[in-house]
Amino acid sequence: MTEELEDVLIVDDDADICDLLSDYVKSTGAFRNIVVAEDGSYAIDKLRNQQFSLILLDLNLPRKSGLEVLDYIRGEKDHNLDAVIMISGEFDEGTIKKAVEVGGRCFLAKPFSQELVVDKIKKHVIDKLVKKEAS
Repeated sequence: MTEELEDVLIVDDDADICDLLSDYVKSTGAFRNIVVAEDGSYAIDKLRNQQFSLILLDLNLPRKSGLEVLDYIRGEKDHNLDAVIMISGEFDEGTIKKAVEVGGRCFLAKPFSQELVVDKIKKHVIDKLVKKEAS
């Protein structure tokens, strides 16, 4: 496994979801640190000070929405939109369209299983980095 996969940011206002996602991320064995943000403003503060190999981002957040956080990530050269997995229990056509417009590429609907979360992390973050390093 590569040394570049170090830090994860989990952004969700539900503490139980954060704990669950943290356990799922730990189960991959690919990351060193897990940081949790309970709202969009706090997530942006964390993103200003730290780079993350993976960002699990809920769309429905207090203070700043997941779409606002995604738009912030898109505008920062130090952050990679490929590292973001958007999470929501309310993916309708309009929401997905807005997310894609600001750079959303990977989506995970609630409720989710550990198998599905780990699979998304591997396909959209870990495997892409391994392929990039091999070329």
